[in-house]
Amino acid sequence: PKIFSKKKKNGEVFSLRAVPLGGYCAFEGEDEENPSADAFNSQRPWKRLIVLFAGAFFNFVSAVIVCVILFSCYGETVAKVNTVYDYAPGINQQLEKGDIIYKINGKNVFVLDNITRYMTDEMTVTVLKPNGDEVTYEGITRSGFYSFTLSEVPFEVTSTDGKAVLKQGDAVYRLDGVSLHEKNHWNNTLAQAGDTVTLTVMQDEERQFVLTKQQAQQLSVTESWYEGIGISVTYSTHRFSFGKALLRVFPYCGEVALLVWRTLGGLFTGAVGLESIGGPITTITMTSQIVSYGLPNILSLIVLMSVNLAVFNLLPVPALDGCRMVFVLIEWIRGKPVNRKVEAYVNGIGFVLLIIFVVLVDLLKL
Repeated sequence: PKIFSKKKKNGEVFSLRAVPLGGYCAFEGEDEENPSADAFNSQRPWKRLIVLFAGAFFNFVSAVIVCVILFSCYGETVAKVNTVYDYAPGINQQLEKGDIIYKINGKNVFVLDNITRYMTDEMTVTVLKPNGDEVTYEGITRSGFYSFTLSEVPFEVTSTDGKAVLKQGDAVYRLDGVSLHEKNHWNNTLAQAGDTVTLTVMQDEERQFVLTKQQAQQLSVTESWYEGIGISVTYSTHRFSFGKALLRVFPYCGEVALLVWRTLGGLFTGAVGLESIGGPITTITMTSQIVSYGLPNILSLIVLMSVNLAVFNLLPVPALDGCRMVFVLIEWIRGKPVNRKVEAYVNGIGFVLLIIFVVLVDLLKL
């Protein structure tokens, strides 16, 4: 129901509604069977497709503009080489601590989800050196390794430099100087150890801990297989030159769109659970948290939300622009429109179901 409404001289009507579920723009004769000559549905199909596509398009344009500001003024989160493990293939040992992983196989690398998805069995890796030089390495190979992570530490022990304690989640890199990367490597190496053992673990940096063999046997260690190039990475903000930042903006927004698309697709395949998404309450809660982290994080969120809206609104789901575009395409192909009442019912029911869905998603998290 309307709280307030005003009609302008050109015929546009602005209204404030009682239920704050977002804004919308309705065109004259949008769902009418016999609209006037000036109404939306009286326009040619290609014109209506442009109008329906425009909303999502400008969502994406706004994301690009904000991303330009973010990258050029505040920088971009990048993956830097932290450690090159001594078990990495020899050719991979060319990589050095502090190298920014800039491109893989000529494709810009962005740390949106996991950089391993850019990798192939043999690849060309371009890095930016700390001095700014761009260096390309040919023939970098991907292999399978085992990682060993502490899942339980039932006692407290301090590192040899006195700056850290051994804790759950630490990745054990070496045991008595032996690089752990093979199946059952932890158990086999520990069985041959003496009365005391030295653990090398990866925290914010490489640290060593001296334990008795009995203490080491009390640790719970999770063994996991993974594919990689034999390095560990750390993440930090790096400001590229304006030219490089500008060149990375469009591919970055494209990667965000692909991430949103993969996430939505994962809902249907079961790869993504409902607990991973949220409705209005989740969005507000997440936004309030991110705002407290500063303007760069706010700009990153705006980019993500704008691209998300662009992708989501183009889905062929009733009540969204994507579904209306499908009806226009059917009309264009058939030469006549689908019954306007049927279209109105489909979009109306779809809108109600969509609202119920986003509300339920939030209720399930309570």
